[in-house]
Amino acid sequence: MTTTTIDRSGRGRSSLLRQVPAFAGRIVRGLVDYAARSRAEQQLEALDERLLRDIGISRNDIHRMVWGDGR
Repeated sequence: MTTTTIDRSGRGRSSLLRQVPAFAGRIVRGLVDYAARSRAEQQLEALDERLLRDIGISRNDIHRMVWGDGR
């Protein structure tokens, strides 16, 4: 036979509440990063071929350069 103990002291909740701001911060940073990368990709896509060549990238490289190889 096994015994189950329920901790109703509230200590677990305070630990969880301390983690919420850090988690929310990571979400916000991720959204800000996503918005900045999306904006950069749109701006690069708007450039003509001559300007892209001047900065050393081709149109096919834009997505990879903005988002990285893993995406």
